Amino acid sequence: MIQTILLKLQPIKFRLAIFLLLSCSSLLSITLFRVRTILSGNGYYHFLIWNLFLAWLPFWMALMASSFSKKRKYLFVTLPLTTIPWLLFFPNSLYILTDLFHLSNPRPFVPIWFDVLLINWFAWTGIFLGVFSLYLMHDIVHREFGRMAGWFFVLTIGILSGIGIYVGRFLRWNSWDVIFNPLERLNELLYYATHPSPQAILFISVFSSFFIFIYITLYTFGLLFQEQIRPASQEIK
Repeated sequence: MIQTILLKLQPIKFRLAIFLLLSCSSLLSITLFRVRTILSGNGYYHFLIWNLFLAWLPFWMALMASSFSKKRKYLFVTLPLTTIPWLLFFPNSLYILTDLFHLSNPRPFVPIWFDVLLINWFAWTGIFLGVFSLYLMHDIVHREFGRMAGWFFVLTIGILSGIGIYVGRFLRWNSWDVIFNPLERLNELLYYATHPSPQAILFISVFSSFFIFIYITLYTFGLLFQEQIRPASQEIK
């Protein structure tokens, strides 16, 4: 019985392990937040819980897109239906990192180091949710359109994420504004695109480069890990 279950889980063991790790990280983040509410007697930083929830959305959307992509008959119908929502919500995975801005206003009753670790734990979880969801989408594009298209997709998403986080943090836009206020946001986007500020250019450039570097680094570590496994498996044979 157990052996049958293990055989069925074999094809998805990597994804299952990632899911369990990210779930544990999320639970630990929420636990730290709960400890903070006890220490301070208030619910400040409650927005971290909401931001973490939003960070999980693109993760689930990427899993759906990955599952649908295996049904090639409906690929060009199902893929856009999952990719577009994923793209709109993907910056939420990385947005938590900018919550470090709140450390500029220390709160009483809680050591500053605790708040640093609290926000970083949430941000760490959000970034890895983003990295894995991008990996799933990257794999789809790579598989269907080739290696160059896959990496072009990664670079494009990295830049768009920087833009999305900038408009979310500094312009205070939300992902659902595209649905409820599309024309207003489009007009504003055209204005800011034609009148970019030095702060916008610097932030988008640095943040996009930072995330792309993280993704390429982790992707490379994954390849190195695979190379270490192959010789070991060959020796066993």
